[in-house]
Amino acid sequence: MTDSYNPLMDINTSFCDYLVERTRSYQEHVVGGTLDYAFDADFAMRQKIGGISGWSRLYKAIVSNDIPGRFKRYFQSSDSASSMQYAKAYEAAKKCSERLQISLPVVLVRKAGDVPEIMSMAGEGIEPCIVMTSDIAESFSIDELRFLVGCECGRLQNRHSAFNYAFTYPGISRGDTSADAENGGKSNVRELNYVLNKWIISGDITADRAGIICLDNPADFPQIYASIRKKGVPDSFGNVNKDIDIDAILKHYEALHITPVRDLNMDGCSPDERRIAAAMEFIGCEILYIWRPDLSSPSGHVGSKQSLEIRCDIIANSDSGHSA
Repeated sequence: MTDSYNPLMDINTSFCDYLVERTRSYQEHVVGGTLDYAFDADFAMRQKIGGISGWSRLYKAIVSNDIPGRFKRYFQSSDSASSMQYAKAYEAAKKCSERLQISLPVVLVRKAGDVPEIMSMAGEGIEPCIVMTSDIAESFSIDELRFLVGCECGRLQNRHSAFNYAFTYPGISRGDTSADAENGGKSNVRELNYVLNKWIISGDITADRAGIICLDNPADFPQIYASIRKKGVPDSFGNVNKDIDIDAILKHYEALHITPVRDLNMDGCSPDERRIAAAMEFIGCEILYIWRPDLSSPSGHVGSKQSLEIRCDIIANSDSGHSA
């Protein structure tokens, strides 16, 4: 006697398979060892740093001792954000981790100082963590929080922590890009200092892309970024620009956006203008809409990842090696 076909037998009732589907990883977005949204120059510069003599020992000291030690000090002196305390910051972290497909990081809020600050850290034996001052947690809008927290989630996702922490060591200073370190006759410390400072610019572009992915409406990015700067949040070099003129920057970008690569030139532009231009290029790239399928692409047309990286190399004046 032949058994009759039962369609219910085709239903997958495996809890493990269900759990995998419900907690899909961002690994599907990893291409060639790096995330698809990350700026290629970010990865290239970190590879270059990894080849500098002495970096491997410094990296080990940072991730195994320095960052865990700092995490412990912050954990003891800060409050943990939750649904009951600093709820807006906590909800921003939940939304950002969902959109970037990462585990929810620990969010610590410490007493406000002279300037509003936010940072992230990850090391051996500690949970990935975002630390912000209470003025950001309490008074910034939800869009501003999502962008700032999204940037830090992106830094965690792209393993920026050790590279940022290296600036706490003697001889390595933010903003010091002396040409001596690039032109021979250099010490390892001067070379490392030079390349780390070049990397900061590329790392910011990657982080900004993560922040944009986390926004409800990525097109609002310029105004959100300008508002954050006007509220005194410093850039990665420690510079504050409360007088940022976003209208003038966007007017310049309108012409820049339609300029062919061969004619693209941003000589004389400020760091904020370069950073905004690079972020605006990402808003027109297909990668954003792969991460955010709930969004409608602008005018039904988006650019390729390759085109994005070539243009951003020129905008950022990076050393990643792309050519037009």
